[in-house]
Amino acid sequence: MKKKKSLFERIKNVFSDVKQNPDPLKSAIMSFFIMGLGQLRNKQKSKAAVFFSVLLIFLLAELITGSYQFAFDEITRFPADAGTPLYFFRDYGGIISKGLWGLFTLGKVPGQTLYRGQFVETFNKTIPWLTADNSVTLLGTGLIALILTGIFVSFWLMNVRDAYISRKAHVRGETIETGLVYVRRLWSDMFPYIVLIPALIMILFFTLIPFLFSFLLAFTNYTYRIPIPNQLIKWVGFDTFKLIVADAGWFKIFSQVLGWTFLYAIMASASCYLLGMIQAIIIESRYVKVKKLWRTILIVPWAVPAMISLMVFRNVFETNGLANQLLYMTKTMDSVSSFLYGIGLQGALDSPIYWFSAVYNGNLAKVVVILVNLWLGAPYFMMLITGVLTTLPKDLYEAASIDGASKWQSFRNITLPLILKATVPAIVMTFTFNFNNFGAIFFLTGGGPRWDDALIPMSMKISGGIPGQTDILISWIYNLSFANNAQLYNVAAVYSILIFAFVGFISVYNLSRSKGLWEED
Repeated sequence: MKKKKSLFERIKNVFSDVKQNPDPLKSAIMSFFIMGLGQLRNKQKSKAAVFFSVLLIFLLAELITGSYQFAFDEITRFPADAGTPLYFFRDYGGIISKGLWGLFTLGKVPGQTLYRGQFVETFNKTIPWLTADNSVTLLGTGLIALILTGIFVSFWLMNVRDAYISRKAHVRGETIETGLVYVRRLWSDMFPYIVLIPALIMILFFTLIPFLFSFLLAFTNYTYRIPIPNQLIKWVGFDTFKLIVADAGWFKIFSQVLGWTFLYAIMASASCYLLGMIQAIIIESRYVKVKKLWRTILIVPWAVPAMISLMVFRNVFETNGLANQLLYMTKTMDSVSSFLYGIGLQGALDSPIYWFSAVYNGNLAKVVVILVNLWLGAPYFMMLITGVLTTLPKDLYEAASIDGASKWQSFRNITLPLILKATVPAIVMTFTFNFNNFGAIFFLTGGGPRWDDALIPMSMKISGGIPGQTDILISWIYNLSFANNAQLYNVAAVYSILIFAFVGFISVYNLSRSKGLWEED
């Protein structure tokens, strides 16, 4: 098997080739400065036209979206104030230059100030540069500009490489492919990626850019205390990351929320999987009649929209809800309350039971959350495992029966391994989903019950965004971002990065070890 050359070896070979025959380097240098010029030297006119068109589109996009035509006149009429600079790309740049300027600076001219002798407003449609800088908008447009620049640089490098390789082939006396042949080869080699372009564009704008935006917010000081656009946000590096570690109170609350998030994700996924498997095995048993009817009945909780079910359960477990009413009607309130108190789920002997509102009933609320999730999630695994069971080969069970295996041995050595092999990817995805299951918390408990005030650090009381005892990371992020007097967008962004790291690592690690995902027939 031919050993693949390292990047260093390939670069070394390029320099060696250039030293022996510098002629191809001339074409590469020409394309380096003007896209398509090297191809023109190589007598590849159609290729040259394509690469030059890319350069032209990039430049036109910058010029058309900019205001360069007004620059000379306005700079003369409205010079910079004494002691303050004039931000040329801010005032006259296009989508690329102004976007990159905004990404690196996050703005320099806030509202309600003077700039170039003029009053800066929130919005000025007559003179655009008198519109105040909005740091959040600049961050977003800067990301788009950075991505567009990255795409252009990719084409530019492709153009330089193509000019060098084509000229090298010409020097060796080989036939240089024409533009039409090049397009056909590119279409053939890149066809899978070409047909995926619409999907990639959707992923870019609806997944990648929002993620990068949130990622970058973590390195700013953006909170509700900064009234944009009259004040600008700034890059602060890792200061926000230090806050959640250096502040003992913040770190303690974060550790508790993180621990509950992992516990909830594991328990919710495992319980749904186990109950779904039991249901599927029972339904597929030869002793059960009218299988379709039982499947239909058991699938109903999954068929009802989760939000509706969660809000119904929220009303059921209100202080005056159906759960307490039934306990009163059946005269079992005291015995149930004593039982819950005895096993440590309830912090006091209450009548009625405060399922989601009492500070001392955090454990009870967490158990209810897991049980309600079991109601919602088990039918999915029941249907999934039912499908797996119908595909299991019967001859394996016949052979096991002949060898004298019991039903338990057949289940443990045949059924269970085959089910796990087929459903491990689904288990991992379910864990990932439950780790970020915002709806299960928000619509059921709202994060409640609250924590004891004595456990909340003073810095968190001042800043706001205090989590409840059933809040998981994603619901706490919501509180940090949108709760009244909180809006700690930078802190929420840090926790978003941590969620991405945790979930990404666990998912990739488990999926990479899953034979059911990678094995082919």
